[in-house]
Amino acid sequence: GRANSRAAVRSLSAMAADSAQADGPSEGEAAVGGPGRRPSTRRWLLDVLGLWLPPLLCSLVFLPCVTYSEWYIDELFAVLRNADARGETPIQELLSNDFWGNPLRGGAGSWTHKSYRPLSVLSFAWQFRLLGEGLFRPQPLRTFNVALHAANALLLLALLRFGLGLTRRWSCLAACLFAAHPVHTENIVYLVGRADVLATTGWLLAACAQLHVRNSRPRGLPPRPLATCVLLVLCTVLATLAGLCKESGFTLLVFTAGMELSSPQGAGPLCGVATAAVALVLFAFLTFLRFQVTQGSSAAFGFVDTPIQYQPDKAVRAWSYLYQHAFYAKLLVFPADLSWDYSYDSLPVMRATWKDVRVLGICTAYLGLVALSAWSLAGRGRRRVLLGLQHVLVPFVPASNLFFVVGVTVGERLLYPSTVGAAIAVAGLGQCLERPRPRPAETGAAQRAARPRCWPALLASVVLAIYVWRCSTRVWQWRSSEALYAADAAAWPRSVKTRHQLGTVYHAQSRYEDALEHYDASLAILDDNALTDHCIAQIFIETGRYQEALARFEKIMGGHGVGFSAFNLWMLYVDFGFTLTAVMRFEEAIQPLEYGLRKNTAVPHGLNALGYAYANLQRLQEAQDAFAKGLEYDPENALIWNNLAVVWMAAGVFQQAAQGLEKALTLEPNNPSIIHNAVLLREAAQTRGALAARPRMELFFSRAV
Repeated sequence: GRANSRAAVRSLSAMAADSAQADGPSEGEAAVGGPGRRPSTRRWLLDVLGLWLPPLLCSLVFLPCVTYSEWYIDELFAVLRNADARGETPIQELLSNDFWGNPLRGGAGSWTHKSYRPLSVLSFAWQFRLLGEGLFRPQPLRTFNVALHAANALLLLALLRFGLGLTRRWSCLAACLFAAHPVHTENIVYLVGRADVLATTGWLLAACAQLHVRNSRPRGLPPRPLATCVLLVLCTVLATLAGLCKESGFTLLVFTAGMELSSPQGAGPLCGVATAAVALVLFAFLTFLRFQVTQGSSAAFGFVDTPIQYQPDKAVRAWSYLYQHAFYAKLLVFPADLSWDYSYDSLPVMRATWKDVRVLGICTAYLGLVALSAWSLAGRGRRRVLLGLQHVLVPFVPASNLFFVVGVTVGERLLYPSTVGAAIAVAGLGQCLERPRPRPAETGAAQRAARPRCWPALLASVVLAIYVWRCSTRVWQWRSSEALYAADAAAWPRSVKTRHQLGTVYHAQSRYEDALEHYDASLAILDDNALTDHCIAQIFIETGRYQEALARFEKIMGGHGVGFSAFNLWMLYVDFGFTLTAVMRFEEAIQPLEYGLRKNTAVPHGLNALGYAYANLQRLQEAQDAFAKGLEYDPENALIWNNLAVVWMAAGVFQQAAQGLEKALTLEPNNPSIIHNAVLLREAAQTRGALAARPRMELFFSRAV
């Protein structure tokens, strides 16, 4: 009887150990954080070298970007030219503007993106104040992003190891996969992506705090009401801060609710449901407040950026959005060919709906998600996978186009918080898969002594190596605009914006034929793009092909004006009027020139063209006024001084004309037109007669960017 009692005790102990291994902290946790135990120096050193150092080293794959000195794309508008980001506006005004510095309430001639991220903007303003205007360059801003990403990788490691109780191996591997994920390149190198990184920091802090409180609670005992209230307040504060960095940060409270409902460590279903319900109510309240501040969430995005919303067929829109979800899943697992912008027609709209072969990708993504969820619910020790899947999906909802239209077709930076959930799922899945399959004849102790499978960790290590290589390649592609656009144009040749942007790079380098090649390629994909036609017209102006430029402007004015709005319409009209002036259609040139200059007067070449047209129409007073206004913005422009002198010569005011030509000759002593006019004026002064020949005026063109 005594032997049977000892056997029963051993059996009960084995069952308890199996249960603890299934859903509780993993082996070795007491050695690093259990009560009454102090880790040895050797264990501490192993933790530093084998646990904390690898994710930190993987984060350094982004380190080359701290030397990149170029401002990319929207960084000019969101950071460099944004008075809020430069700390030049009062805090009250900053809190009433969107991420780009535009008033949230709108107004006459204004447009808002509805992206309310004041804490992200304040992070730039803080760096501007810290560095000063002279050092407000991209390099220190990107250095901050790299450091913040490394901190997130370490926070994730702490969450996996100490919060979720995963093994050292899988905590480290999952944190390394997160640290070196290629889609994070856009969050770290591209300063606009900082908002997602900051929001994820708040989420990680809240998750670590919540799991620490839950793990410190004695198993089986109900939570203390005060502790639960304090935890909810903390999570709400962190969710508010994260949401003020990026909209997805508010979903932190949904994760809190999901953890209460899905975790097996609760003291009872009613307690978990009550806490989850409160968290969801708080989430709804914060979302309501944000909608009140932003006056809704709808914004007028263009066809090139969001072509799906312009499709009249609901089925086409639905299937196309579903394919975007499948593409995001592909980027999350296998980020092969990346792009800074998946504009029209990178991912063609699914006009064939369910007959399109890409439906297979949609089915694969959703069936895989369902299968993994079912697997995680089918056995003990798998709930961490479900928790990870939850945090893949919940932060992705704002980017899914389910409730409001997102301003991009696909945005790699939007996946940053979802990769945290993917890391949790990978760690939980890997830890379950590496356990040896139990044999019916073995006891619990024998099963635990069996050697774990090695292939899951080996597969994860291979994937990590691929991620590190792909990420380092992608970071290198961001070293300059030319390298970035060239790589993306090769990978995504049907991206309208990528081909256009590569053309602008070559245009700025005066590589006109290369620029025209990519401009034409962009128009071959979408002909209704006025910005590209305008850039081609500018090349024709700069190369003296004015009739070809005029044909482009006539095409735009004939109903192909997509791309121009209130903030840049002045460029179109000024350049159109300039071209009409160059082909000597002076009467027609005055109206578009005056219209464009009313919207933006600080355009010296436009004011000069307006004066040139007035002068040729013998409207000398208007010509003088236009040239004088041009000199206010460009007082050292020799051609405007020369043209003003010609007006004075025509009016017979030779003394003033002499002063104007003297100034022009000082600035450009070898200009043939200025020399010709000076000789004419000197001869007329010597003979006290009329001018012997017609004075020469000059046009000049400065391309607006």
